Amino acid sequence: MFFRFIGMALIVLLSGCSALQKTMDVHKPTASVTGVSIESLSTEAVTLLVDVKVTNPNAFALKTAGFDLDLLVNEHNIARVNQPDAKLSLPAKGSNSIRLPVTLTFDQVMKSVGGLADKTELNYAVEGSVAINLPVLGDFNMPVDFAGVLPVPKKPDVVFKNLNVASIGLSGVKLSVDLEVTNPNRFDVNLSDVRYQVKTEGKSLGEGKILNIDLSEGKTQHISIPLSIAMGDMGASLYRLLTSSAPVAVDLSIAADVDTNISGWKSTPLSFETQQMLSR
Repeated sequence: MFFRFIGMALIVLLSGCSALQKTMDVHKPTASVTGVSIESLSTEAVTLLVDVKVTNPNAFALKTAGFDLDLLVNEHNIARVNQPDAKLSLPAKGSNSIRLPVTLTFDQVMKSVGGLADKTELNYAVEGSVAINLPVLGDFNMPVDFAGVLPVPKKPDVVFKNLNVASIGLSGVKLSVDLEVTNPNRFDVNLSDVRYQVKTEGKSLGEGKILNIDLSEGKTQHISIPLSIAMGDMGASLYRLLTSSAPVAVDLSIAADVDTNISGWKSTPLSFETQQMLSR
């Protein structure tokens, strides 16, 4: 009788487990990186938003148990997004998404990855996994990956070409400063609120503002800045420049804000200072 009771109990238990498995009918969720967008970008750093989507095919709700992603540039691990406690709710037979931020400084990238100093773009990849705890099956990691191209912004190059004398009269002198401004980027750049000042031996030859300078991608633009100096304001160095062949040191400083039409771009300050020895 005892063995008959044990046998009947085992039959009931096994049939119960089988019914439980059929009732649970657990399926593995899936995860993917659906895209990477730029939250903010400047010539110094970029903050990326990694969009991860998790789909739950089961008839019951679930929660993720963490995210572990690596950001690679030229197969070098540059940054990591590790959120082991991130709980993303997944509705039954539905999906949900999370946006994970990661910030890179371009100085950090250049130090970690060789051969990128002259690059205007870099290839990157996101690799990692999303963890989830499943009933019956236990812990489960879903691999994710994504690849893309990221612009590497560079400040425009400014070259002081010459200081020209337009005219000399009793009222004063009219000069012009010739510059070459080059946009090394693969996107258009706008220089706004351009402020300039020209000095010689500490005495100002003139200063002013230019509202905007539009620079097409990869192009060089020639700019001429006009200056007018009254005779009473003319210093000894400018007088020597106009009347003798002796070279004179001329200092030029320029400040501006660098803007683009790239989504998420943060206006970046540009400063340029140079000294040129000029003579007639």
